[in-house]
Amino acid sequence: MLVTPFGSCRVEHVAHSTYLNKLTSYTHCTKETIQLIKYVRGDLKFDAPHDMFCLRASIKNGKPLEYDPKFKELLDNTGVFVVEISSMKKYIYEDKYLTHMAVDKRLFDQDYKKTPQHIIDETKVVLQTDQEIEDDILEIQKLLGPKPMIVVSHVNVTHHGDKLDKRDHLIKLLETVCKRNRIMFINPTTLMTQFEQGDLIEPDLGHHLPIAKHVLYNHINMCVSYLTKKGDFYKRYPDTPVFLHS
Repeated sequence: MLVTPFGSCRVEHVAHSTYLNKLTSYTHCTKETIQLIKYVRGDLKFDAPHDMFCLRASIKNGKPLEYDPKFKELLDNTGVFVVEISSMKKYIYEDKYLTHMAVDKRLFDQDYKKTPQHIIDETKVVLQTDQEIEDDILEIQKLLGPKPMIVVSHVNVTHHGDKLDKRDHLIKLLETVCKRNRIMFINPTTLMTQFEQGDLIEPDLGHHLPIAKHVLYNHINMCVSYLTKKGDFYKRYPDTPVFLHS
């Protein structure tokens, strides 16, 4: 049974991962996720220059990613989808959504330097509305259905004693939307309350340290097992134990 992650490096190593996000692109907002799903399904094609700046793999490889039918095969053979949504920002150039690394000057790797200046100048950074995000989540569910999906949020960190307002708002919104629509939701923050933030998250407040990776992946894997073995998951049979990672 395969599990396909859509999101960042924070979710790519789930058990039985197809690594579709690593093969194509990390996503952060719902609009990017919808766009990538359509690309993987073969329903959407990127022409120049979008073929270079909408996909992380294109930027990292220094050339446009060539569509591989294997992408759709992995998607079709997936049993459970893990969809991480970690940002309300969408980066719009013409009619497509760029990966933020193409234009974001805050990133350590400085990949934006590979992007022509006119694309950076003409890219619009827009904050999504709550309703847009909810509508997008339902569209994602429809695109991936009838197979189940698990929505994962960012970790709700603090900076100089205060929460990051937009991240905090998004996490609460995702919880509300998922509860209303009966979608499994994981807020990593609630899994890690017994640890100090500095032992969980790198100073950039985005990347996970080993403890956070261990806690989150174990929980995601348990939730995947629950969805795929629902009904028998909590029953204990001495002769047939449940193996969470089997």
